[in-house]
Amino acid sequence: MISNLSITIIVDNVSDTSELKSEHGLSIWVEADDRRILFDTGQSDILIHNTKRLGIDLASADTLILSHGHYDHTGGVEPVIVRNSSIAIYCNSGVFIPRYSRQPDGRMKPIGITRKSSEALHKVWDNIHWVDRPLMLADDIGITGPIPRVTDFEDTGGNFFNDLEGVKPDPVSDDLAVWVQTSRGLCVLTGCCHSGLVNTLQYISSLTGQTPVHSIIGGFHLLNASSERMENTCAYLHDRNVNRIVPCHCTGEKAVEYLRSRFNDRVQIGRVGSNVILG
Repeated sequence: MISNLSITIIVDNVSDTSELKSEHGLSIWVEADDRRILFDTGQSDILIHNTKRLGIDLASADTLILSHGHYDHTGGVEPVIVRNSSIAIYCNSGVFIPRYSRQPDGRMKPIGITRKSSEALHKVWDNIHWVDRPLMLADDIGITGPIPRVTDFEDTGGNFFNDLEGVKPDPVSDDLAVWVQTSRGLCVLTGCCHSGLVNTLQYISSLTGQTPVHSIIGGFHLLNASSERMENTCAYLHDRNVNRIVPCHCTGEKAVEYLRSRFNDRVQIGRVGSNVILG
């Protein structure tokens, strides 16, 4: 198992210091023993600014994992590849699907991968590993691939579509998560968790033989979650005795406060520059 694990949030919606910039997006830096993994890239080159301030060398990364094909997770791909053209890239093929969201005024907003990021990936096509099923990066680091949607309380839909007319719903089926096994249990990383947090954790448990989950870090997409969904989600986290919960990005302020009311100091609110160390 991984002896030394350090996780740093380099892009998130909120930063507590003017030295580190924020944006609607997510990117996480993972140091797992001798491996260096970049999980998502935010929506712009802000991650370049922040990695410099945080002393993170993107050229040292051996792996880039893209959780799904939304612009706020893939927008910084091009500057990463410019600095590290040999990086191994892991994602589902759905990352390239056209995507739109219906705005309150009825307007359809493009939210898929940008042309700039898509072109950058095509330039290093041979570096890409397609994740259409569970895949092990190492003995103790895994990628889920697409996650089954089995719970009856997690509404994994939304105003997401694959066409400008808003006729074809987009289930964001390319959504994936990452787990790292440490002596304390699993550390799970989620991008937006479009599959549902409980679906994600149940699937990882089935893949890892019910290994205890110590930490969950990332976007949980509970922004518009019903009270029933929040209650059932918290009940599951309680039953699994999850020790550390780090909500970021798309979790939603109300959901974060609900989590804090249930789990107190086990909840560490994610911010740009936040660091979690396990080992």
